[in-house]
Amino acid sequence: MTDAKEILEKVKTLKAKSDSQALKRTKGTVTGGMIGLAGGLLIGYTRGYNLVSSAFVGTLLGGVISQLLLPKMEE
Repeated sequence: MTDAKEILEKVKTLKAKSDSQALKRTKGTVTGGMIGLAGGLLIGYTRGYNLVSSAFVGTLLGGVISQLLLPKMEE
């Protein structure tokens, strides 16, 4: 038979692992969004587009692309 202490330790390790995966995924998405923001500003500046809208579009594209490329979380 397993102790309650062993069960709690297993649950803690599983929870820490899932939190870590979620944190890495969120961090990756935010990083992708920031890279997209910089790319959008660069393109908007060099081509003479509206900087706010090009930054917004770049952020959206960077976030979506990084969300698709990051590995899926195990549930």
